[in-house]
Parts: sequence; C-alpha cells; structure tokens
Amino acid sequence: MKILLATESYYPNIDGGAIAQHNLVLELKKRGHEVCVIAPGYSRKNTIEKEDGTTIYRTKGVKLPLYMNGRYHFSIFPYFQVKKIIKNFKPDIVNICSPYPIGISTYICARRQDIPIVGSIHILPGNMITPFHKLKNQERIKNYSWRYLTYFFNLVDWATIPTKTGAELYKERGLKTNITPISNGLKTEIFNPKNNGEYLRKKFNLPKENIVLYTGRINEEKNLDVLINAIPHVLEKIDAHFLIVGSGGDYKKLLINLAQELNVKKNTTFTDFLEWEDYPNIYTIADLFAMPSEAELQSIVTMEAVASGLPIVVVNKGALHELASKNNGLIFGAKDSEEMANCIVKILSNKKLRNDMGKKSLELIKEHTMDSIAVKFEEIYNKVLNQYTSRKI
Repeated sequence: MKILLATESYYPNIDGGAIAQHNLVLELKKRGHEVCVIAPGYSRKNTIEKEDGTTIYRTKGVKLPLYMNGRYHFSIFPYFQVKKIIKNFKPDIVNICSPYPIGISTYICARRQDIPIVGSIHILPGNMITPFHKLKNQERIKNYSWRYLTYFFNLVDWATIPTKTGAELYKERGLKTNITPISNGLKTEIFNPKNNGEYLRKKFNLPKENIVLYTGRINEEKNLDVLINAIPHVLEKIDAHFLIVGSGGDYKKLLINLAQELNVKKNTTFTDFLEWEDYPNIYTIADLFAMPSEAELQSIVTMEAVASGLPIVVVNKGALHELASKNNGLIFGAKDSEEMANCIVKILSNKKLRNDMGKKSLELIKEHTMDSIAVKFEEIYNKVLNQYTSRKI
C-alpha cells in the first residue's frame, strides 16, 4: 500500500504527535508499505530527506516564535508543493495528522484526486491555544478551537484518536465522522526497565531513591506549577527529589522562581531536553512519574514511564486515567496540589505498593506495542479503501 502521511510536526521534534507518527511510519515501512511524509522544513526552501527508505518532503517553513522558544517550524504556503508530491507519489490513501497548512493543502489535493483520507487526531484545544495564553477570553478561543477541529475532522473519511476518552470528547463537541481509538503506541524494545540511567544520576547529582520524574515540554498547558506547589506538602512527610526534564521559556523561569519561593529548590533539578539516546535511560533512575497536564489525549511520555515499569500519578482530566487503569498508579483532582502530594507520598512511602504498581505498568503497556498499533491502522486504511472501491462499482 502507498501511504502518504501529512503532518505539521515530525521527527526530530519531540512532542507526542511527532514521536507517534515517526514510530508508525517506521512500523508501516517494516510491514512492507511504501510511505512518504510531508512536514515543515527549517528554511525558506523545499527540501527532501531520506530515512530508512522513507522519503520525507520538507516544505518551506518558518519558526514559531511564540511556541517552544522557536524550536518548532510551521509550513508556509505549502499547497503547490503538496499538490506536486501527491501527483508524483500517487498514494492509495492519505493520513492527515494536523489541521494546519500542510493538512489543509493535503485534504484539498487528495479530494480533487479522489484519494481516500484518514485523519489522525493528536490535539485538544488546550494544545492549540498555548502560544496565546496571555490573550484574554481564553474560553472563547478554546470554543473556537473546538469548532474548527470538529469541522476539519468531519471532512475526512475516517478518524483515529489515541484514546476512548478523546473519542468521546470529540463526539460531544460534534464530531460525526467514524472515529476509532488507536493508541499512539510505543517501542517497548527501546523503553523498558532493562535500561540503565546511573550515568544520568551522577551527571545531575541525584539521590539514590525517592525521585519523582516529569519529562516533556515545559509550558502552561502542562500545569507544572501544580507539581511544584505539591513539593512542600510531600517534603512534610517524606524526603524526595523532583527531576523536571524539558525546555521552556518564561514559564520554566516562573517554575524555577516558584521552587525558590517555596524553599524547595534544593529538592528540585531542572534540566533541558536530553539527547534522544538518554530518554529511555532517565526513567530507570526514577521511582515515580508525575503528570499534572489536563490537555493530554494520551501522553507519550507517560507511556514511556509505564513501559519503564514506573508507577504514575496523573490528573483526572483528559485521557491520562486510561494509562492508570490497571491499578498501576494514582489519580488526583485537577489543580489540586495537596491531593497530588498525598498520592506521591502514598507510593513513595510504601515500597511494596510501588513495586506492585510498577509490575502492573508493565502489564498495561503490552496493549500499546507498535506492531499491534500498525495492524489497527492497516485495518482502518483497508476499510476506507474498500468503501471507496464499493462506491465506484
């Protein structure tokens, strides 16, 4: 099958959607499919890259100054390049992963050439409005975002989304097209408890036990101030150290200042993004993974922690609770730092509970292996292709 994947964020970006799409492309290629990718480039020129036999077309791109300190790029006027790519590649099916310029252009071109379209949803309005968090009327902006997202994905022939919770959220907001929950999946051969991160413990001068870990983007949508505010409550009952891994701008500075004001700076370590090869290892030196973000359709980093055999503490908003469904973690109320602290203390202070939860995490992750995820995508692609074929008979 010839599959074209269109996205506004792709490897080497480190957001969940980019990682999931990259893993899927590699797995589909391994299963014998011919896959090409359209994603933003890093300059004002269209470029072509090759990775393990997969062609990645990079459209003209510009930095997004309001997002992740300009680390991400956004495509500019990609329509004619997308049209040319589709004409030359002649895909059997198109998978659109973001409703931005590349996704819009791909939709228009695919429809005009009568190519079936699957839309993979990786975002919530909370993710979309992060660059505009300082603007007033956030709820109105969020409502407009919902309207746009449901409008766009109602145009495709079939939609996928990482979780059942996400599917229900979109249906409640007016999504009418067929939608199937398919996990982002994870490479468990890369993320597992067999990794060794002791060199990172030494590098960051971390204690031997009771390390609470967060990895990922550090921006407002992640609600990491809730985690920082939980630290004094934790330290009242148990000694612990909080390792926060990821880049950020003003919000990260705010968190560092907050830790200083709360007099917990000596119990916190902030690092920048790690090298790719370090990420599987960082989880193995932690005792617990914490995620306070309310805007998660699944959370790749939380899955990485689960695959590494960690218990998790997650908020009861969004879809995170699905990753704690095997009694492999605890759930706290949104923005409730004290309840979050109680969950952390309960796990850290009980070694047997911690070990049992870690084992259950390893059971849960078996449902999210990349080979099983690729099979589910193949089923959707074939279903949509068969519908198209039936229509033409």
